[in-house]
Formats: sequence, structure tokens, C-alpha cells
Amino acid sequence: MTPLARLRRLWTETKGLAAVEFAILMPVMVTAMLGTVEISNVVKSYSKAVSASQTVADLASQSNTLTTAQLDAIAVAAQRVLDPLSSTKTNLGIDVVSVGFDAQGNPSQLWRYQWGATSAPLSLNAAKGLGVAGDSVVMVRLGYICVPLLHEIVPSITFTETSVSRPRLVRKIALNGVTG
Repeated sequence: MTPLARLRRLWTETKGLAAVEFAILMPVMVTAMLGTVEISNVVKSYSKAVSASQTVADLASQSNTLTTAQLDAIAVAAQRVLDPLSSTKTNLGIDVVSVGFDAQGNPSQLWRYQWGATSAPLSLNAAKGLGVAGDSVVMVRLGYICVPLLHEIVPSITFTETSVSRPRLVRKIALNGVTG
């Protein structure tokens, strides 16, 4: 049999074709499936981080006075919002700031509470225009480090979410008996 005849015979041969197609397409399909799982994990983590930030701001603004122990309990509530995601002091940071406003409407820090691996400090400029003289707002910055399922291949992503809430019962919420 000549080399050209062998090549023609090989070209028309269909035995093992399914195995070759499977070997070519399987890595592509597995990669697509794992990518879909990672993207859904990231979206879920971001959504839960937003909810946790809003929960902390909402719970902190419901009292006329807070203690450090109560804020610690609110931090635990944020962890429960993030369940079943991992949320420890190493990958979750919460920064709660009570911001008061002077006669000109300029914001100033009344008190601050930090828990866990806090990110960059919360800027009071973000509160500008949110209140009038004598009022206050509770600002929360929550930082969450999302560790992907394929953490050996895909790097961690840090989400930072800021939420603001007005006190419901008083104009300025006191922390450990001090309004600031």
C-alpha cells in the first residue's frame, strides 16, 4: 500500500472518532463549568456583602444608645448574613462611624467602631450633604475578601460596600454613653 493510499484510508476511517472528539472537548467543557461555578460564587459573595453592610447600618441605627457589646453582636449578625460563606476577622472587616453635622452642615466623626480586618478608613466626605445641623447618620464600610473555590488558580477578590442609615429614635446615637 502506497503512502498516499494509507493517508486516504486514514482520512476516511471513523473508528475512535468519538474518543478523539471527547478528548478535545472535555477540557473545554470542564473549564466552562468551573468558570460558571466561580462566577456564580463571586456574584453570590458580592450580593451577601451588600446585604451584610446594609444590615449593620440598619441594626446600628435602631437604638438610641449602643454599647461595644451590642456592636459586637451586630458584627456577628453580619457574619450570619454572609453564611454559608466563610466570614472571620481575617476576611471580613466592619467599620461603623457615627457622623454628626455642624451648623454649616459639615460632617464630623462622633464615634467609631471597628471589627475585623478593616479596609481603608471611611471618608467623612461621603457624608457631605446627608444631614443638617444637629443631625447624624450611621455610615458603615464593610470589606469582604471572597476566596474562590479554585483559590489555587483564581485570585481572591475584595468587595468594599458602604451603607448609610439615619438614626430612628434620636438625632445622635450614643456609644457607651457618649454621643461624641
